[in-house]
Amino acid sequence: MSNQYFTNKSIFTLATVFCCSFYLTACGGSSNDGETSGRAELPPIVITDSVGTIDPIMTFGNIELYGDSEFITNGSYGFALTTNDNSQITDVNWQQMSGPELIVLATNSQTIGFDALQAGNYTLQADVTTNTGTQQITHQFAVQQSALTVANLRLDHTVTERGKVSLRVDSFNNDINNATIVWKQVAGPSVLDLQTQDNRAFFNAPAVDSDQIVQFETTVIFSDGSSAIDKSIVTINDTQIVDAAYFPNSNIITSEDVFSFKTDSPYKAAIESCIYTNSLNSTCTFGTLPLIGQQSTDPTIADILDRTLVSHDWMGQRFTQYLEQSAAGPDMLKLLRGVTAVVISYDVRPSFYWAATGAIYLDARNFWVIPEERDTLNEVPDFRSGFGSDLQFRVLWRYVKDNAPYMPGANFSSAARDSRTFDALEADISWLMYHELGHANDFFPNDVWAGLSNSDDPLSFFRNNGTNSDLMINGFPLNSAQMKGLAQVSFAGETANASQKTYVAGDIEAFFTPDIASSYYSYLNEREDFATLFERFMMQYRLNASADIGIVNTQNNANFLVTWGQRDRFNHSTIQARTRFTVENILPELGNIAALQAGLPASTQLRSNVSWFDNVDLRENVQSQNAIQVPYRLEITSIIDETNRHIGRPTLPNKD
Repeated sequence: MSNQYFTNKSIFTLATVFCCSFYLTACGGSSNDGETSGRAELPPIVITDSVGTIDPIMTFGNIELYGDSEFITNGSYGFALTTNDNSQITDVNWQQMSGPELIVLATNSQTIGFDALQAGNYTLQADVTTNTGTQQITHQFAVQQSALTVANLRLDHTVTERGKVSLRVDSFNNDINNATIVWKQVAGPSVLDLQTQDNRAFFNAPAVDSDQIVQFETTVIFSDGSSAIDKSIVTINDTQIVDAAYFPNSNIITSEDVFSFKTDSPYKAAIESCIYTNSLNSTCTFGTLPLIGQQSTDPTIADILDRTLVSHDWMGQRFTQYLEQSAAGPDMLKLLRGVTAVVISYDVRPSFYWAATGAIYLDARNFWVIPEERDTLNEVPDFRSGFGSDLQFRVLWRYVKDNAPYMPGANFSSAARDSRTFDALEADISWLMYHELGHANDFFPNDVWAGLSNSDDPLSFFRNNGTNSDLMINGFPLNSAQMKGLAQVSFAGETANASQKTYVAGDIEAFFTPDIASSYYSYLNEREDFATLFERFMMQYRLNASADIGIVNTQNNANFLVTWGQRDRFNHSTIQARTRFTVENILPELGNIAALQAGLPASTQLRSNVSWFDNVDLRENVQSQNAIQVPYRLEITSIIDETNRHIGRPTLPNKD
């Protein structure tokens, strides 16, 4: 089912991207079937008591419509559909029939949310299919012109029972940053583990035995003394969750709203059943869902989109825009030959590649452009952000282009309703996809595609054949036992021992610099080492973006003075051979890699005892801080710390 704006307005407007704060890449892991996933525990099967009731605003046969009944300009609103006879809603299609344009980005969902920016009379229509039939409902409402201060509690939406949920409150016409916010659940089954952080709330949805409506209310008291109240509804979807299935067994509840971006894809049934469900418990064979490279050595964008699953149609549209317009697009078409499918969903966090399905799973936060798209994203914090908090150092990273930060994510404010440019979109998606597709082509390089049989499957093939990263680590091993141990603390959540807690930046410099790793993250395992080398080479080669690494102390170092740092370390003379091995085995079509390396910048030292922020522009007599906006300086550490690249992969299924 297509998921479009309510009008024909093009979605391809100015584009931008916020750099993923907690970028987690994951492959299928090593061949050790007993490895842990590093994820939080799955929310329990708990059916909770109701904290209050909410009545439908209209009933159409067995369909009940919930939502707001009074509307003023600049407010945020929503509607939800459930049944009153325990029948299951299997298909929904919302349309706007009249009134000023509304931007609604979940028209295939039981629940929609939107901002009403203009006064007028509106009509919405929904075609609703249940297991007892299909009917059409129509609802009219009027938005009144108003100058009142509003609170915008976003976004009314549908979630899967036991899933993680986030809500955010902003204001169109007042400052949310200095406001006092009171959160309250006013209706529906009591949510689990409710937490609030500034203008956001996070919770786990309880288990339900039928679709249920949860309603939250925020009271916002602004610094000028004015106040506003807003409510938002969340529909908890009753669905089949098999705890022993692949994703629940890895403590992941998947969205039930994920669908094939192309409704006429010949692989629609396969990708919707084989890649991302709460009941997936076996690996599909290549006869059912082959690698893209098995079908074509020169796939088109249309071929890729036939294998794309999304939770919202705009995600597939942004992906299309990226493949069509980015300088990295032709590379991605080649690299995508190594996957069975692409998943882009609001609830994928972190991004990962998984050998059990042969697919890549991309966090949709890398793809949003307009604020309405950002509103649909899940903002639940990654619990692993505290890994390594006992250590006295941090290893920072970033990309730099034209003497400026390449991914200035903190410059885009959700409260200010910022949009983003295509350059930022390209930056954010490119490094993510180079990395994840580096994993995919490590597990399934181009020289194996033709030999795969229909009876093979991704998981069995990996277990029987291994990866090129296994060969790289044998030929170019990393030697620092200290860095390997610390990586398990920073990225896998192990507890730091007494010695590790005493290490400062100077110790890390002594451990790291004699070795041949391109990054701290490389020490987690050979898969990440391999993919990170490829990512950094390609970002420089294709997009002229240099990778920085910097080691800083965390104690008494408010300005993040760099103890040691280096730009383009992947092209250091001691690392070039392993970089070359990686690139030759992932994307041999590039040709003579040694010649390409000779044309790339040599590694360059950052200035010691100079702020990380002032090491962006390394030209002499340049104050690089002058080019950096204050919000970036304040928030950059949530984006660039290497410890934000947590492993977070799903657990591989046991051998049959």
